[in-house]
Amino acid sequence: MLGRFECSAVNRIQMAVVAVLVSMFVAVAASAQVVGRDAPRGYDEYKGPYAQFGIAVGRVDYDDLGTFDVDSNASGGFTLAGGYRFLPWLAGEAHFIFLGGNDNIEVGNREFDSEGFAFTFGPKVYPMAFFQQDAPMPEWVQPYGMIGIGGGELEVDGFDEEDSFVARFILGIDFWLNDHLGAFVEGGGYAVEEDAVDGIGVFTFGAQYRF
Repeated sequence: MLGRFECSAVNRIQMAVVAVLVSMFVAVAASAQVVGRDAPRGYDEYKGPYAQFGIAVGRVDYDDLGTFDVDSNASGGFTLAGGYRFLPWLAGEAHFIFLGGNDNIEVGNREFDSEGFAFTFGPKVYPMAFFQQDAPMPEWVQPYGMIGIGGGELEVDGFDEEDSFVARFILGIDFWLNDHLGAFVEGGGYAVEEDAVDGIGVFTFGAQYRF
């Protein structure tokens, strides 16, 4: 009973954090609309270093353990990223993610806490930059795709920690509200070398700053 109470409390806290961040994003976006933009900007003006912080929700898909069924629920966490946009259509990004939860892994009829993290690096491609003025959307809305490789660690309480090579596959959209401040939303997953894990699905949204 206590474990279920702790789990529901954590879920309520995560939902409250998400609600606050969404409210902040809407307020900033509304302010940007009021201020307006003097003139269309080219993709060249978005080159340079940037940093991101995001709130993540994900699910680790574990294989069954012997004769025991293994079920996993969603985990909450955060992401940190930093990168450099070398060209209008290409950036390089280092990315860190942490996910964890209380009683979110069920092995047989027992529940366990779990947590994990991964660090990856790879290219981020902005396809709309190839169209420039002919792009079908304003330049401050910038879809992207990314592939990253790196390593990570997954741990379920009561079991051994598992280190693994990981590959990250992501589709997302940047929303630049002014010259420096923006938001992003992205989704995708991780392919994991470890046999005990089929993969990890992740959805993230957050804020970013361009230096």
